[in-house]
Amino acid sequence: MRDLMMNAAQGDAAAAYQLGYLYETGDGVAADEKEALRWYLMGANKGHPKAQFNLAVMLEEGRGQACDLRKALHWYEKSAQQGESNAQYNLALFYTLGKACEADLPRAHMWFALAAREGNSDAIHNRDAVAKQLNPEQLALSQQWLAQWLQNQSNRSST
Repeated sequence: MRDLMMNAAQGDAAAAYQLGYLYETGDGVAADEKEALRWYLMGANKGHPKAQFNLAVMLEEGRGQACDLRKALHWYEKSAQQGESNAQYNLALFYTLGKACEADLPRAHMWFALAAREGNSDAIHNRDAVAKQLNPEQLALSQQWLAQWLQNQSNRSST
């Protein structure tokens, strides 16, 4: 535990994420949501997608601090952009419901489609349900965004 704390304090995002998880779940330490939030934030600021996702969930649910949907949206976006499928799904829900943002069904469709690529049955169902609410232009726009996102990911992985 001491080594993990030292590594996290020295900027190791994975160590910060692990500490956040331990404090959130009470695994080997006393559960402490404020401490979990602190370590997740440290990992999130260093770009760790799972730390960003877990931080967003805690902010959305008001665990460790008061509920902050705008910050949750921010961290879901950061995590989703890195390919974290759970964040993509939750971000799509935010855009579907207009949580902390304007409702944006084409954008919700894109994020559900990305999460569905991981086999998430809820994402598949919601992607299809949202698609039925889109007009042809909106669906084409969503599909264009999806193709661009996938191309950007492909370009990142090939460099």
